[in-house]
Amino acid sequence: MGCITRVSDASKSLGPGARIFAACLIWTLLITGLHVWRSKNAAPDSALRVGFLPITDNLICPVAAYHLKSTPMAFNPIKFTSWPDVIESLKSGELDMAFILAPIAIALYEKGLPIKIVLLGHRNGSAFVVKKSLHITSVAGLRGKTVAIPIRFSTHYLTLLSLCDKARISIKEINVVEMPPPDMPSALASGAIDAYMVGEPYAAKAEMSGTAHVLYYIKDVRPGFISSVVIVRDDVLKKRHDKVINLIRAFYKEGLWIETHRLEAAQIGAKAYNLPESLIKFVLTSPPDRVTYGDIIPSVDEFSKMADDMVKRGLLKTRPDIRSLVDTSWR
Repeated sequence: MGCITRVSDASKSLGPGARIFAACLIWTLLITGLHVWRSKNAAPDSALRVGFLPITDNLICPVAAYHLKSTPMAFNPIKFTSWPDVIESLKSGELDMAFILAPIAIALYEKGLPIKIVLLGHRNGSAFVVKKSLHITSVAGLRGKTVAIPIRFSTHYLTLLSLCDKARISIKEINVVEMPPPDMPSALASGAIDAYMVGEPYAAKAEMSGTAHVLYYIKDVRPGFISSVVIVRDDVLKKRHDKVINLIRAFYKEGLWIETHRLEAAQIGAKAYNLPESLIKFVLTSPPDRVTYGDIIPSVDEFSKMADDMVKRGLLKTRPDIRSLVDTSWR
């Protein structure tokens, strides 16, 4: 405090011009210091651009960005709120890599976008919730109701179709709508939709608020459920091979880190997603295996079955060569 007083007293003895010069000098030093700080803590302009959504399926992205921000592997994480926006950014070349729903990746590849699936976001981590006041206890109870999914090209939609088959009801008996995951809890609370299937933490958000109950944890319907994958554009992989491979390996290690550091990962994710830390902690710590990050190396067999299901459901015209799409050569 005394030091500040002395500087203040000294400034009074300066003339107007000198005071202005001193003020400009201080301002310049502050701005310079800010730029230096930002340059040390931000990824360089040449860093790989990686798209993701604020879901636990993409948690590896912000956790890796946090841990790698001061290293040569630093990258630019770019947060989106909807899958169509990620798709357009991939097509235009604005993104080098992305965490994206697995069926979207297969469909983009089938339509000619040169990409590789190199990693999974995680396994399980999705749930089917229904408005509690409706007292619905089975898929059959959804006749005439409005159900939201993230997008038609999702394993959530494929799972919904499978559940309808088992319940012996037609998907046409349900009003299925596409909706960005962050919008689903409020839409349910307002009565705009009656149920939704989505990646966490947006199922848990409605569950914790008391507006919904879990009809199914998707892990119990499809064990080892795959929602998102990490993809990289072929041209980026060729031109920046070593940098891409190193980042993929770092992502894999971050998955293993999350698996054993769930509370710390929840803190990082909550800040990156601008969501309550208690919500992310809830998802990562209960119930057992609600979301897992240990087994995230993609399998050709798993994606072959997924592609076959997409053809069967009319989401693909032809089945692409999955062996040329899935690339685990980075291991």
